[in-house]
Amino acid sequence: MSTSLENVQQTYHIFFQGRVAHIIVMIVAALVAAFCALPLVHLATSSRFCGSSLQIDFGIVLLLCVLGYSVDSRTSKSTDELMKKKQLATAESLIDRAVFDRRIIHGSAKGSRDQLGQRRRPRFDVHIIECAQREGVTHTLPKVSEVMRASSRVGHGDVALKLFDHMLKKGVVPGAHLIDKAVSNNFFQLVAETLDDERMTTDGLSLLDLVRGHGIHPSPSIQNRLLSAWKGEPSESVVEYFVKMRSDRVTLSNWAYRSIIMAYERSDPAFILKVSDEMGRSGIQLQRTAYNAVLGACLQLGMHNEAQDLFRKMADHAVAPNARSFGIMIRVYSFSGQFKQVIAIFDAMREQSFEPDRFAYHHTIHSCIMLERVEYAVQLYKDSVQAKVLLTARTYVILSRACRDVGWKGLASKLEMELTNQRILLMKEAEAVHTIQAQHEVNGAIATVGAGASLKWRQGLPPERGAAFRCSSRPSLDRTV
Repeated sequence: MSTSLENVQQTYHIFFQGRVAHIIVMIVAALVAAFCALPLVHLATSSRFCGSSLQIDFGIVLLLCVLGYSVDSRTSKSTDELMKKKQLATAESLIDRAVFDRRIIHGSAKGSRDQLGQRRRPRFDVHIIECAQREGVTHTLPKVSEVMRASSRVGHGDVALKLFDHMLKKGVVPGAHLIDKAVSNNFFQLVAETLDDERMTTDGLSLLDLVRGHGIHPSPSIQNRLLSAWKGEPSESVVEYFVKMRSDRVTLSNWAYRSIIMAYERSDPAFILKVSDEMGRSGIQLQRTAYNAVLGACLQLGMHNEAQDLFRKMADHAVAPNARSFGIMIRVYSFSGQFKQVIAIFDAMREQSFEPDRFAYHHTIHSCIMLERVEYAVQLYKDSVQAKVLLTARTYVILSRACRDVGWKGLASKLEMELTNQRILLMKEAEAVHTIQAQHEVNGAIATVGAGASLKWRQGLPPERGAAFRCSSRPSLDRTV
């Protein structure tokens, strides 16, 4: 409105200035002509007419009239030219303003053709933000798009969160897919960066729904922000949402792929292999946790050759294996009957200062017995005792039988005695755990009954006699103490 008023004022100024100059020139010409005509009138009245003087005066008057006409025509022509130029400039200004208003919804064009919009955007964005803070946001496409664009350009997180809360209540504005994708992406990126971890874990999935409601896919940075709010351990609903996004052919981040793999590692190994193949086709490099998950999936499915090839690829991609990687490969080689490789992997594991677990010791001792290297198997047993690793019962059984076969009956008897002691120890530990759980249950029941008795006492009612005794004197539980 102010722009149109300024254009009208400037146009009127030029018009008025040009017409005044025209009137002044005509008045001056008329005065000069009247002044020159006075001698003629005087001569005519005095009968002293002189032909030569009359001709000179008449020529002067004619010259002044021609001069006044030429000045007037030039002034009129220059005024018309200025009027045309100003009308053209006014039309161009209005066109630029209309283009700027249109680009607020559909995004700004590149280049310097929108110099008017570039010059007025900062002030215009601040004005929109102030109005949104003062009056709120109307649930219409132009208003929502204006606030999205202004808040993302200025980086105003408070206004972005206010509009985000408005979207959570009202839903996606009709026609939101018409908003420029860059504007929507920048706005939701600002919202994801502004939300704290607690709010992100609560409204993170709603944020992804709003992003997809605007016709765009959640960017990898927004996905990673959601996973970082969960500290790398997303809930089941978050993982399922990423799985649904994958089925909808939405590009997932590397972190999102790893979360899916870790969640389905034990429940669905075939699905893990599909996801890992998809990551490879997408050019996403697997990390060590993902490698371990895929190795475990190959082990569960009996794909021993594929697991061996994947273990070699880890070295090719400069991914160092850890204790879990070595443990999985020990079982892979043991189940495939490659006992020499089992011993080699076990030795390499200890050379890299990784502590083998009970299962790694079991498969390695079993491989030594299959290769008739009983002495090395006994040495591994002694190493496990020194490292305070409790071997499995199956390990004691096969090692004691191997010792009896080679004539080491004393060592075999010692192993059998340790196996018996271990079973007794395990039974006592199980009983202790059961007793502790039972005692907690008894204490909870006593506390509940005591609270009920005290409540009845305050209400003037007699408590049930023997209630606490009946709950605390459980024969099956007291015998285990």
